[in-house]
Formats: sequence, structure tokens, C-alpha cells
Amino acid sequence: MVFPFTKELEGSLAGRYENYSDYGSDFSPKMSVKFRPMKELTLRAAAGKGFRAPSLPELNQKPAFSADTVVDERHCLADGGFTPAECAAGVEFQINGLHISNPALKSEKSTQYSFGGVWDITPSLSVKADYWNTKIKNVISYISAQTIVNRDNGTDPLAIPAGLSIRRDPNTGAILQIISGSANEGVLQYSGLDLDILFQHKYDGWGRFKHQFVYSPIFEAKTNGTDFNGTFGQPKERATLSNGWKIGDFDFTWNINYIGKNGEKADGNYTGSYVTHDVQAAWNTPLKGATVTFGAVNVTEKFPALVGSPYDQKPFNYYLYDAYGAQYYLRLEQKF
Repeated sequence: MVFPFTKELEGSLAGRYENYSDYGSDFSPKMSVKFRPMKELTLRAAAGKGFRAPSLPELNQKPAFSADTVVDERHCLADGGFTPAECAAGVEFQINGLHISNPALKSEKSTQYSFGGVWDITPSLSVKADYWNTKIKNVISYISAQTIVNRDNGTDPLAIPAGLSIRRDPNTGAILQIISGSANEGVLQYSGLDLDILFQHKYDGWGRFKHQFVYSPIFEAKTNGTDFNGTFGQPKERATLSNGWKIGDFDFTWNINYIGKNGEKADGNYTGSYVTHDVQAAWNTPLKGATVTFGAVNVTEKFPALVGSPYDQKPFNYYLYDAYGAQYYLRLEQKF
């Protein structure tokens, strides 16, 4: 429902109800308001609730064997092939693991709000800025074998969820089996800013130019009250600067991509700021609807920094970066 209170002020209410045969139902309301005090300026705000239903595999997947890799000092000492110092430093072992589903999972519940605006400063320059804040409860988390080991040893203070377990040899402490899976656990809190600055200009004989700067800092990132913003794999900021030049039948693009530093040097897993460059040239040929494009992703062949100790069995954080190096492409497009 839309409420045009005045010519400058508009409000809206919305709601969505969904019912799932395998776990239950959810309702997500939303309200927003938009105020335009002048032609060049728009202010806006919104608040609402949301959810994420558990997936079919999380609810119903059959138990599956997995040779999980864990670090556990007690298991290492029971193995007998390493010194106490080596075990204390951390030795990886593959153990007998079992992954199970959880038919008792409930949906994640989120509450979010945002406010910001758009300001067309000049016909060539505009700025968008939005602050956002999201809180998620009953987070569907995969409780890994390593997490279960940490909780069993007391290095992670949380309890092992019902249905998941670790079984050890009562005499040696060696791990015999770990049952891992998903559970509704914890609260996530995020807040940040989305900033978008667009500048366009043109010159006779030189064509049109377009520059767009997108900057996304994270102000808060917490799980169960513990701040992990800026830790390894969680950069506090990301940015992209896109530059375009169009002259005649040719288009040129140069994008600069930035990922902020993350992690701590002390733990051996640290990554400094990471910058890559993408370039592209396109030619709108005389043949109607035919375009030839040539470009490169990461043209300077930037590689991610290697970490001091293995991260999920790889020498770098492959969830955040890739190690493909420079990637060239040629594309022929014909529109009819």
C-alpha cells in the first residue's frame, strides 16, 4: 500500500506471507518513507523483517561419511608420531566424520533498517548514500568437525548442539568419530554504508566520460556479541572505481577493485589491501547489431598473499580471493 501524504512525502507498507510444507511459515512486513524537499534531493528510510528458510539438504539430507580434517592436541598425542611441542603447535589429522541433516531447524529471522538519500548536485554529478543495519537471529550455522573439537576442548565456550557429538577413546583421548551438521545458533549483527558517486562529462571531439566510485565500509560485524570486523577473511571496506570513455563506435572501460586488509599478523594469517585492475575495449562494428569486445580481468596479474599457516587446506583465503591471475577474453555479439 502506497500513501502519498503530500507532493513531497510518500510512505508505503508491504507484507509477505509464505508457507512451507516441510518446516512452517513466516511473515515479513516492511515500511518505508520517501521525502523529496527539492527536485535535486531525495531522502529515504525503510525498516522491515525477513527470514531465510532452511534448505532441503539442511532438513532432509541422508547421513554422509566425510574424512574431516581437524587440529586436536589430544588426538595428536594419542597418535604417538609427534612430539608434545609439535602437537601443541598444531598438526592436522583426518578423522572419521559423519555429516547429518537437522529436521528440527527453524528459519533465520532478520530485522533491518536503513536511511539515506540521493543528491543530484549538478547535471553531471550525483551522490547516493545509505546507512544500513541488520540483525539476524537463530542463524543457521554449519557446526564443523573442528568447531566440535574446539567446544569439546573448551577453547570455544559454546555447547555442542543436540544431535551432534564427538566420540573419543576413553583411554587415549583419540577421536573415534565426529558427527557434524547444522543448527540454529547465535546472533549476527552487521552495519555499514553504501556510497555511490557518479560523475559524467563530455567534450566536443573527445567523446563522453563516466566515472563511478562505489565505497562500502563495514562499521559493525559481530557474532554473539564478539566483534569479527576486520579479522581474517572479513575486510572492513571494499571499493570499486569504474572509468568509461565512449568516442564514436568505441567504448573503453577501466575498473579498479579494492579489498581492504584483514586478519592479524600474529596468527600467521594476514592479508594487506588488495587491488586489481580490469580493462575492456569494445567496437560497435559497421554491421548492425554486431559488437567485438576484448578485455582482461586482473590485467596486472595480482595474486593473493599467502598465509603463514594453511587456511582450510589452502595457502590463501580462496573464499575472498582467487589465484587465476590475468584472465583475457574475446567476445563477439550479434543482436537481431
